[in-house]
Parts: sequence; C-alpha cells; structure tokens
Amino acid sequence: MNVDDKGWLISAAGDPVGKRFPTVRTYELATPMPLGIVWHYTDGVGGPGYAEGLARRIQTFRQGVDRPASWHLVIAKDGAIYQSAPFTVGTWHVGKPGVIAGRRFANINHVTVGCEFENAGRLLRLGDAAYCWPYYLDPSAPPNQRRPDPACAVPLDRAVATSMGLFDAYTAAQEASAAVVLRALVARYSWSRAVCAYGHVDFDPDNREDPGPVWSQTVLPRVLDRVFGVAAPASSTTGIAG
Repeated sequence: MNVDDKGWLISAAGDPVGKRFPTVRTYELATPMPLGIVWHYTDGVGGPGYAEGLARRIQTFRQGVDRPASWHLVIAKDGAIYQSAPFTVGTWHVGKPGVIAGRRFANINHVTVGCEFENAGRLLRLGDAAYCWPYYLDPSAPPNQRRPDPACAVPLDRAVATSMGLFDAYTAAQEASAAVVLRALVARYSWSRAVCAYGHVDFDPDNREDPGPVWSQTVLPRVLDRVFGVAAPASSTTGIAG
C-alpha cells in the first residue's frame, strides 16, 4: 500500500480491502503535509457493515443536524480500511490545541491524520455480559433502577482487563491493517516514531480516553515495531559519572 500524490491510499496485491467514501467535512492543512497521526476508537458495538456505514454517514454535512465529526480513515474489525479524506486536507477528529512534532497548533486537526478503529472502548461487566457506552436503557435512572441496554452488549471474549478497567479488544486484522497504513504514511511523509503514537486522549484528557490502554500499551508498540523496527531498550548505567 502507498499514498499517491493526491493523498489517497493505493492498495497493492495482498493488501487489506480499501474503499473510498469522500467527505465534505475537511479543513485546509496548516502545513505543506500532515505532521503525524492521531488514533481513536468509535465507541460502538460495531458489527458487519458498521465501519462502512460510518464512512458513508460523514460524506455529507447538515449544519445544526449532524454532529460535526470526521476522520481520514476507519479500520473495521475485519481489517477493511475506509478512507474518507485524502491526507492533503485535515478532518474534524479532535478540534483541540496541542503540540505536534514539537510545534504548538491552535487546532491539531489542521496538521494531523485522524484514524478511527471499530472498537467499543470502555466496557462494564453487568451480569454475564459486557456492555459499552451508554451501558443502560436509562443511564439517568437511579443506580438501583438501571437496566443494561441489550443493544450495548458486547461478547465477553472481547473484554480485556487492564489496570484502567475493561476495554474492547483490537483484532489481529486491525493491527495488521494499522501497520500497513502507517508504513505507507511514514514512507510518504518521513514521520518519526514519536509522531505515530498520538491518541485522542493526549489532547482532550478530561473528556476522552480513546484509543484506550489496550491500544496504547499493547497493540501500538507492536505496530510501531513492525513499521520502524524493534525499539532498542533504554541503556542503564551504574556507578558514579565522572
């Protein structure tokens, strides 16, 4: 897979399935090329057609009706890649200030690629099942009256225990596709390892926690090693420096 001169992914034989659903929800870049990537998750149960449905939904925008959100890529549970915008423009995936590649920007959307994963995010175990947000049929009800929402149920075999609680797992197909996409972006834009590790939580920690600890602590390091090679361990020193 590679990135063409117009900023679109071009698949080669053996690459994951890739489809384009161009969106109008874009910005002009504030730099000649994107400076890094920000990873997200979709916060939904998902299922067949879910990722493609999200890509189709953001093709248009109705002011005052649609939620103002978009992204460049969404990677489905089965590894399929849906591209909504070329990398020559920005999308509406964070909308917060931050430092990217050592430079501060008022809105990092203008200098980054946004990539969503089909992933339910934080889960709660309620009885014999796990549930994703908003978890309950009536989240505003008193705690003793809340009932799980069957539409939010996630199979328990997708629930991964972390020090931060239960989170939805990322699939091997998603990990492989993320590595393929990232390798193409790094080859095109000469990114460093550091600018490939941003998450939404880094820029809006009070409101967001995606892409979650399963991604950041377990999957992302493996993806980065596939793209950049295994990171050398930090050297240790003993004794008194002279």
